[in-house]
Amino acid sequence: MSKSNTPRDADDSSKPATVPPRETDHQRQFKQTLLVPFWNRTERRPRALWRILSAFVLIAIGSQVLPSVLFGSIDLPPSVLGITQNAFTLIIVFLVVVVWARYVDHRHPTEYGLEIGPEWIRDAGIGVIIAFIAWGLALAVHLSTGWAHISAVLSPGIAENALPFSLALIAFVGQFLLVGIWEELLFRGLVLKNAAEGFHSRWLSERGAVLAGLVASSLLFGVVHVDQATSLPALGFWALMGVVLGSTYIITDSLALPIGLHFATNLAFNNVYGLSNVRPETAEIAATLLRPEFTGPTRFVDASGLVNVGIVILIAVLSIGYVTVQRGSIRLRVSPVYSIDFESK
Repeated sequence: MSKSNTPRDADDSSKPATVPPRETDHQRQFKQTLLVPFWNRTERRPRALWRILSAFVLIAIGSQVLPSVLFGSIDLPPSVLGITQNAFTLIIVFLVVVVWARYVDHRHPTEYGLEIGPEWIRDAGIGVIIAFIAWGLALAVHLSTGWAHISAVLSPGIAENALPFSLALIAFVGQFLLVGIWEELLFRGLVLKNAAEGFHSRWLSERGAVLAGLVASSLLFGVVHVDQATSLPALGFWALMGVVLGSTYIITDSLALPIGLHFATNLAFNNVYGLSNVRPETAEIAATLLRPEFTGPTRFVDASGLVNVGIVILIAVLSIGYVTVQRGSIRLRVSPVYSIDFESK
């Protein structure tokens, strides 16, 4: 006896398919309007403000919060603690910059000014020479006017666990080299370049955008150093230093000269000529080759006094002169025009 065919359930395909409602043009336009302050459709990346702020937040967490947790309870000599913290910060900045370059900025990391070669190393070395000569002149002015006298030579400092002078000086050389690299990579490479692109894409000409980026990065540089500024003029001194370092960046499109100037300025100012000894909170703490005592008017001998302001201007003149001789002309070499060819590189 054969089985009769039982009726099968109706095929699901015969049922009308559930089609999600299509996004209307009005809804699409509304969504795009909401994203305008945050997303650049043409460049296919976040706008400059958010690229800069988000990188800063990550670096601040990585360089300020984590070291306090890792090294806060360890009793180290100031010079050793400084090089340890700044080595950690450099690693954080480098990792953030590499990730940012690839996935947010859409550019190669070398485009921040790190195309290292013989010319790059030479420019960095010239920056070191310029800074040491200039800050040596600052000390000479103080001594010749009677505003300071040398009270000690090869001074290791008076910290409870201070290292011998030679070891402390080596540690400070390492610390300030690290500081010069990570601060220039952050403030000039990432911030200035992105700020210039942001200003150009919305309001300004190419030249105006680069100059606006220079001002913005210099002000941010000053604000970040507010803990080292004892007054508004002192804060202006840091911003002026940011302008000088940023100017050498935009006329070379390289971090070599800024890094050399930054590193040597910190080392010469603090640990070679002892110019920071004028501050009560730092007097006789750091190891220094020459330890002057200052007796002149504060408006001249202070860390942000008129003598040091003049030296910063001299550093700018010498640096611009070097670039003019080396490259034949002075022009803005950092371009605010963003290229979206990173994927094809």
